[in-house]
Parts: sequence; structure tokens; C-alpha cells
Amino acid sequence: MNNTNFFKLVQCHLEEREHNNVYDNLMKDENYLKAYHHHKEMMDKYETLDLPLEQRKFFNELIDAIHSQECAYTAVLFRMAVQYGFSIILELADLK
Repeated sequence: MNNTNFFKLVQCHLEEREHNNVYDNLMKDENYLKAYHHHKEMMDKYETLDLPLEQRKFFNELIDAIHSQECAYTAVLFRMAVQYGFSIILELADLK
């Protein structure tokens, strides 16, 4: 169950569905939209700053590190939720 290829397959499926796909759900989620607009606003401000190349590179790497950590956390949480969901199904069906 820890095979990340399975979760990549699920992710691709949810992104590519014609209806009720990831993007449809993101556009309906108030928390996502609020975070998206805040992110866009901050990135627009960042682009207007007159930072030296070294500082800009540092901040870009910091942003990448934060995003990478958040993505890894989300993947672990998703995997745990799927495992928990399957264990509940097996328990309810008494298929231990």
C-alpha cells in the first residue's frame, strides 16, 4: 500500500477525469481559492522587488523547499487516509 506509483496513478486519474476532477473541485473550494489569490498577490509583489540575484535565488530556493515539504506532507496524509479507508471497508465487510 506504500507504493507511490499507485498514488501517482490515482492523482493522474483524478486530474484527467472529464467531470468532478481535481481542477473542478479546486475552483469550488473557498480555502484553495483564498490561498491561490494570496499566493498570486504575494508573487506579484515579489516580482516587483528590486532584489539582487543572490537574494532572489535564495528566496526562490526557500519557496521551493516549503512547497516540497508541503507536497510530501500531503502525500503522506493522503496515503494514510487511503489506508485508513481500506481498513474501515475491510473491517465493515469482515474480510480481515
